[in-house]
Amino acid sequence: MTLENSQYTVINSHIKSLPMLSWELIKKLLWDLDKDILEQMNGLANEHNWHFNYFLDRFSHYNGYTIVITDHNFKIQCCSENIFKMTGYESRELIGHTPALLQGIKTDKNSKMLIKKATQNELPFNTRLVNYRKNGEIYGCEIHAFPIFNSKLEVSHFIAFEKEYFV
Repeated sequence: MTLENSQYTVINSHIKSLPMLSWELIKKLLWDLDKDILEQMNGLANEHNWHFNYFLDRFSHYNGYTIVITDHNFKIQCCSENIFKMTGYESRELIGHTPALLQGIKTDKNSKMLIKKATQNELPFNTRLVNYRKNGEIYGCEIHAFPIFNSKLEVSHFIAFEKEYFV
């Protein structure tokens, strides 16, 4: 199965590079974030000299989206406080874990493999997964994810905009 024929969309998979946006511009687009995650994101951006190759505006002002930022090894660095409503985990409980913590037996293996391929190829993607709350209850998670590049054009982090859907 290829990325292009998968159950999720790889955004602009044929485009290797788009104009880079500065973190200062992206920060202005993320106007409805809670104060804690904006401060954490700002710290990460300054530490790693972030640049975005993909335009995030269509997700930046959506109320109800949870934001999760991982490092290039997929360890969660920060997430918005509304992650609790979706997962049952406080954001501080997820720091240092991978999103695999939220997956289980009903999480589709093909979706996981395709996410892995997209991230290995440094491509943005969107998909839907079955995940598990802290109490073991399942929920549907719609994910829109983008790589974040540093000034050397290396992926330093991934940012995901996530929203629950009913399965």
